[in-house]
Amino acid sequence: MTYQKNLGAFALIAASGLAVASPALSETVLKVGLIDPPAHIDVVATQRVADRVAELTDGEVKMEVYPAAQLGFANDMLSGLKLGTVEMFVGATTWLGTFETDFWISGTLYVFNDQEQARAMHQSDAFKGMAEDLVANHGIRVLAQNWDRGPRNFIATREVATIEDLEGLKIRVPPQESWIENFKLAGAAATPMPLSETFTGLQQGIVESTEQASNWLYGNKYHTIANHLTRTNHNYEETGVMISETVYQSLTEDQRAAIAQALDEVTDWHNEQVAAQIAEAEEKMAAEGVAIADVDVDAWKEHFRSNFDTIVEIVGYSPELVESLKAEWK
Repeated sequence: MTYQKNLGAFALIAASGLAVASPALSETVLKVGLIDPPAHIDVVATQRVADRVAELTDGEVKMEVYPAAQLGFANDMLSGLKLGTVEMFVGATTWLGTFETDFWISGTLYVFNDQEQARAMHQSDAFKGMAEDLVANHGIRVLAQNWDRGPRNFIATREVATIEDLEGLKIRVPPQESWIENFKLAGAAATPMPLSETFTGLQQGIVESTEQASNWLYGNKYHTIANHLTRTNHNYEETGVMISETVYQSLTEDQRAAIAQALDEVTDWHNEQVAAQIAEAEEKMAAEGVAIADVDVDAWKEHFRSNFDTIVEIVGYSPELVESLKAEWK
């Protein structure tokens, strides 16, 4: 009798057009940290990926983007990935050298011929093997490492036009062994300094120079305190998109595929934007009174590459990686 009453009640609800509520799908939130400012192309591209992932998963996966080191600086976020307390990080793959030394290779000057070759090497078997070691040994998975960062150049408070001008130059470098030793061997007064202190350090004369891609330098207004830009194209890095392996394993196959698809769709757009932004930044700097100098890149390349074996010995890069890079030199 009770069954018949309940059945009748259900039929009445259905007939009246009322919906029977079903349990809501759970939402997976992935916090994505970057050290770059909100307008930086990596931040903008990451937001594009987040929007596309939300579309592909019908809102099941929500990527929340936190620029400007809101989740900590690079090493803090990477340690969080290892511990599983931070879900994702987007930044230069060079930072991964803290865990696997070979990743520091991208911080070695003139190790790549150009941006295209740097990107190709980051997708090579050698770099894929490094990424596999990172997962196995540290619980950090690299989802992509082919977002161009653009060639790095010098900006300084005095002219830096020749290799000889590096002698005694107080230059800010990232606190990474590969960067420090490169400039020390070139005769510069390499000064390790956190990125957050660099603008003030240059402004106060603690250092005379720093180096980054031109769009980054312009976007962060370094041209307002240092009016000499030297286009040395001395370094080509790639941005990596990284995720905690613990978090990655908690995702469904469809969710993983959605993130991979979104990254693939955004990559070409990202790299086109980087090239366009660099050209625009250099044009604006020139218009605003910055002296822009070009160097004999081949001569600089030869000079820095002559120190490469010494760098290899100091830092401890694997012989296999070194040989694969040298085989591409031109």
